[in-house]
Amino acid sequence: MKRATEEISPFKRLRFRAEAGALRALAWLIPKFSRQTVLRFSHGLGWLAYHVLRRERRIARANLDTAFGDSKSAAEKDRIARVSIQNFVATLLGLFWSPRLTRAIIEETVEFDPESLRRLREIQARGKGIIGITMHYGDWELLGLAMGFYGIPMTVVQDATNNAALGEILGRLRAVSGNRIIPNHRAAAKLMKALKRDEFIALLIDQYVARHHGGEWLTFFGLAVSNTPAIGWLALRTGAPIVPFVAHPLPGGRMRIACGPEVDYAANADPETGAHAINQKCLEGCEKVIRDRPEYWLWSYKRWKARPTREQGRYPDYSRHVPH
Repeated sequence: MKRATEEISPFKRLRFRAEAGALRALAWLIPKFSRQTVLRFSHGLGWLAYHVLRRERRIARANLDTAFGDSKSAAEKDRIARVSIQNFVATLLGLFWSPRLTRAIIEETVEFDPESLRRLREIQARGKGIIGITMHYGDWELLGLAMGFYGIPMTVVQDATNNAALGEILGRLRAVSGNRIIPNHRAAAKLMKALKRDEFIALLIDQYVARHHGGEWLTFFGLAVSNTPAIGWLALRTGAPIVPFVAHPLPGGRMRIACGPEVDYAANADPETGAHAINQKCLEGCEKVIRDRPEYWLWSYKRWKARPTREQGRYPDYSRHVPH
């Protein structure tokens, strides 16, 4: 650990301190305001970000062209990209407001579909743990926090950051309702143990996972993407049920949580082909939700970073060829 620290240049250490200081300032300042004030500010800041951040806007448009082709007009794609960035800003600033959350505020802000909650309680009663899956859609951070306030705390994997201090700050915010945050380094073994203890684990499954980190090719909007293999791998080794969760946006910064239906799979399936089929089915569920209301998904992310073909074809211009 000492050696890794020594390898960081003085400039980078200074930058890391500045980044951590800025996040601590946000974590102190944002809860001073009402949630509605933060939401209004987020909306304006997101509008500004869309117009100022050319790189993110370009990525969002490239992704929308890849996903929808000519089926949506340029004006509609611009609107989706703008709302998507505004939604991301609101989600992030909402996370910094999370220390002020209480069960009463959650009940005013979050609707938990009664049938979904009943179904979830029944699945919990089986005593086999739960593999909860979701995506960067709606207010996914509030979704995770709300589950803890509803008495259903989760074990959540958090991506590592180059600046460890940022990860610590974000981890504390994500844990304010009782969730357990674990780093993604060797996360599979920790998640396996959590399921064997009948715990609820949560995974964001719409992220790029490099091939050399175990990513597998799945199909998303008709194109191959390198995706996490974790869902099927964990399910077939533990028999745990897989339950999708979606944070559906409502007017006024409110949200409705819907979970299920449970993803069916054969527990005795072949570990390789069976796991792949499970993972594909889960990602198809994500695509269906995104197609219905695309403006609430995170389009400014390089989802198609790798492609298995030498020819670019429909892939966005930022994609690069990665052999099988």
